[in-house]
Amino acid sequence: MMRKLCVCLLLVIPLSCTAVMSSAYGETRVYQELTDKQKNELASLQKDIVEKKKQLINKYVEYGILDQERGKEIKSHIEKRYEKERENGFLPKLKHQEEKFHKHHIH
Repeated sequence: MMRKLCVCLLLVIPLSCTAVMSSAYGETRVYQELTDKQKNELASLQKDIVEKKKQLINKYVEYGILDQERGKEIKSHIEKRYEKERENGFLPKLKHQEEKFHKHHIH
């Protein structure tokens, strides 16, 4: 039960933050409009976040909340998601998520 809660929190919290941000901030800028310095800063921050998430998973494994195999699976998922975000320029897809969020909650 605790394992499922931890995994759910790791996945749900970032999505809930972007849903709030989309209504508060509207449209996002196009990635090509950012300077190289800005792009590098976003990449660095995202990499730091990935490393912190992996450290958290390691602690869950160390404390017995997750078994080692599940910890590896979660860290692999985190890495794959990072690579996908890197390919997309680390910019949030707020409009798409907002439409998905509203369609899901209307029904």
